[in-house]
Amino acid sequence: ACNTCAPCCIPCGPPGKFWVDAGWLFWQTSGQNVPPLVTTAPVGTARDTAGALGQPSTSVLFPTSDINDNWRSGFYFNFGFWCDECQTRGFETNFFYLNNSTDNYSAGSPGTSIITRPFFNTTLGVQDTELVSFPGVLAGGINVDSQTSVWGINPNYIKNCCCGPCGRFDVLLGFYYLNVSDDLVITEDLTSLPGQTNVAPGTRFLVQDRFSTNNDFYGVNIGFAFERRFSHYYLGVRSGVALGVNHQTIDINGSTTITPPGGTPTTYAGGLLTQPSNIGHYERDMFAVMPWVGVRLGCQVTTNLRTYVGYDFAYLSNVVRAGEQIDTRVNTTQIPPRSGGVSGPLFPQYSPNTSGFYITGVRVGLEYRF
Repeated sequence: ACNTCAPCCIPCGPPGKFWVDAGWLFWQTSGQNVPPLVTTAPVGTARDTAGALGQPSTSVLFPTSDINDNWRSGFYFNFGFWCDECQTRGFETNFFYLNNSTDNYSAGSPGTSIITRPFFNTTLGVQDTELVSFPGVLAGGINVDSQTSVWGINPNYIKNCCCGPCGRFDVLLGFYYLNVSDDLVITEDLTSLPGQTNVAPGTRFLVQDRFSTNNDFYGVNIGFAFERRFSHYYLGVRSGVALGVNHQTIDINGSTTITPPGGTPTTYAGGLLTQPSNIGHYERDMFAVMPWVGVRLGCQVTTNLRTYVGYDFAYLSNVVRAGEQIDTRVNTTQIPPRSGGVSGPLFPQYSPNTSGFYITGVRVGLEYRF
């Protein structure tokens, strides 16, 4: 019986040795800061300046703000048990999964409007563009597809420091794993028109750039859990910080396939923003910190069942995002088919960029103890 246990004489919380807590999440994550990928200009703009950044006639089509920062649903699951009847020592495991965030953009023209991809031409030292569609020169379309996924797991040992019939204060010591991954793909499908002077009309170009990042955070978690009960209602606060290592993986890849009219396709390494100078698989470990906090307001519906609504926030430092690995500087002698050979400094370059990543939002759940 609990009254035989020191130092408490009554359980420090609702009855039951085991508990299961499941909830619905509606969370937002920080977006990716991506440079302009698709631009346009009015028909009649000179080919040399059409769509180039900094030109008064240029308009950015995508992106116009951060991407993959939309609110989306997910789910949360917590299972735990007490090692003693006084509820002073226990273990728990928290798991959450957030639905993928997607941002997609498409544009195309049979060669009646201007659609371009901007970059900085290091060979000439000026802002430049790759044509997607231009009257009389090129017909084509471009697709940009991006995706972000987030999930995590957090087992803890629970040690009570202070308890009573109206509330408790526990210390948490455990492990936190968080995964954040991004995928950004830019695909062009182009066909040359009679106005194109350096290739045969009807030549098809398939161009793709792909940037993928993955973050595996492994941290030691130190925190606390506080609960104060008011009759059938309660207020709960959980907070802490995880310190550890973020294993970062960056993959950069691209290709260009050129098919002359009636001819055989030839594929080259590199698209526009991906070239042999930055294509590759890269890994590194970085120290990272993740503070987190959760607040909930709930009601004891029955002896064993509780319901609640809450707010959560977490922040992880030193995260690599796919769109932030893009180097918009391009040595145009690297662009396939590289018929004249490669000369000059090699751009784009691999230079990993990190930023902070946050999660924020609400949760609604049920907790059952038995």
